[in-house]
Formats: sequence, structure tokens, C-alpha cells
Amino acid sequence: MSTTKELTRLRLLAAARMLLLERGFNAVGLEEIAVAAGVSRQAVYKSHYASKAELLLDLVRHVHVSDHLDELIQPIREAKSGLTMLEQTLVTLVRIEERLHELSAALVAAAASDAGAAAAWRDRLEVKRGALRAALSRTKAEGHLSSAWTVEEAVDVLSALTSVETYQELVVQNGWKPERMIEKLWQVCEDSVVKAPKRRASAAH
Repeated sequence: MSTTKELTRLRLLAAARMLLLERGFNAVGLEEIAVAAGVSRQAVYKSHYASKAELLLDLVRHVHVSDHLDELIQPIREAKSGLTMLEQTLVTLVRIEERLHELSAALVAAAASDAGAAAAWRDRLEVKRGALRAALSRTKAEGHLSSAWTVEEAVDVLSALTSVETYQELVVQNGWKPERMIEKLWQVCEDSVVKAPKRRASAAH
């Protein structure tokens, strides 16, 4: 990608982040984003994004890189056991949601009325489910998944418990600290999903 094209992309992403968070997905058009970025609408379609949903998905990916969210993923890669990997995955999912919540909520709202946004959101969800599946599969292989659960059942439940909607209700509406959410998620795992000694979620602190 040329330097000029990349600079244009960054201007578009900055403008989109500002306008989408201020007004919501359905209240902002690509043309308005282009004007705010100082870019022609034709240039947006020709060189960058075919739809607003495509831009929003790129914005989520861009923030993931620009905010160095890969640093949050490193403890998962370094985990010495399935239980630690699962715990670190839960920690990471909450921490990423903490940083991306407004954008994630915008993408969820867009998915309700835009097919492109819905496809983009399914892509994001599958990344999360894949991370949970990897940790739970390793936990099962090491003999620490409760016999009451299959891996896919646990993926379904933990995905729901780390959803945008759950974060919105617990943290934004009810005033929980993200650390409390992490601790309670791990307590749910200890009480039901995994066979492990009772312990406080060390990675939350």
C-alpha cells in the first residue's frame, strides 16, 4: 500500500471513529465520513471501502493494532496449562472489550440492519469463539474440563458471558469494574466448567 493511500485510510478511520461514536452507525454515511476526512466519496469507493460496514470492520481491526491489543494476547500464547490458558483468555476478552466496547456496540447495532455489518460481526465473534475453543480443548485434553460439559457447550456459554451485551449490562449499566467481571467469570468456571482447585483469578490483578 502506498504511503498516500495509507495516510488517506488513516484519515478515514479517524473520521469514522469520531462520527460513528458520536452518532451511531445508521446516522452517518460514507459521504459524511469522507468529507470529515477530506477525501472524495469516489476515492473512498474506488480505493478503500465498498461499504460503511467494511470501513467499520477495518476500524475495529485498526484499533486492535494501534492500541497494541496483541500485548494482551501474549499471556495466552505463553500459558503453561489449559487452565491458565482459559483464565488468560477470559482476562483478555474482557480487557479487549474494555478498550473496544464503544466500537463493538456500534458494530452490533449495525449488524441488526446491515448485512455487511452482520457478516463482519460474525467474523469477529468467530475469532473470539476460536480462542475459547482452543483453551477449552486444551483444558479437556489435560483432564480438567468437567464431564458435565462438552467443549462446544462451554464455548457457547463463555462466549455469551463475555459478549458486548453482558459487558454493557455489568460494567456500563451496573457499574462493575472489569476486574470484578473477570473474577466472577473465573468463579463460574471453577464452580461448573472446569475441575480445578479453588483460587482467585490471579491474572485479573
